[in-house]
Amino acid sequence: MAANLLSALRVLLIPFVLQGLASEGQTPSATTLGLILVMGLSDIVDGYVARRWGQPSRVGQIIDPVADKIVLASVGVGLVLWRGFPLWLVLLLLLRDLVILSVGLYLWRRRSLVIPANRLGKYTTVCMGLSVLAYVFPVPPVMGQVLVYLAGLLILASSAGYWKLLRTTPTTPTQRSAP
Repeated sequence: MAANLLSALRVLLIPFVLQGLASEGQTPSATTLGLILVMGLSDIVDGYVARRWGQPSRVGQIIDPVADKIVLASVGVGLVLWRGFPLWLVLLLLLRDLVILSVGLYLWRRRSLVIPANRLGKYTTVCMGLSVLAYVFPVPPVMGQVLVYLAGLLILASSAGYWKLLRTTPTTPTQRSAP
């Protein structure tokens, strides 16, 4: 339960982070940076809390990656508008995430399957997060570009990985169990 609240907290902080990024120019305030730090830490801590307190759940397996997708998409779009973040990268991320969410919802409703986040998907999320941070913090432009292109490659690679996983997913319905 506590882990799911941490995931929800990330989503609830989005409007405050976006407002800060929109109104503070090129140098974000300590408050905005603190909120971004809280969002990042909550993403790291939620899984640990769930395992440590014996609270992992199917719902948590869904909420955590969905929260990540909402945060990255929202902040990414804001950075496209206010900081010159690459639109192509956000569109690529949105396309991949919409497909993953749609297929995930289908599998959940039709077959009671929850496809957990895989390692490559987690690496993609981390790299995308670092790419976003490169447009929030003053970093050398070449570092930002390397992160952006690496994130793009990881989005493509993780998309291929999810496609491969879906091709091997059982096609017969399973009995729905309580989450």
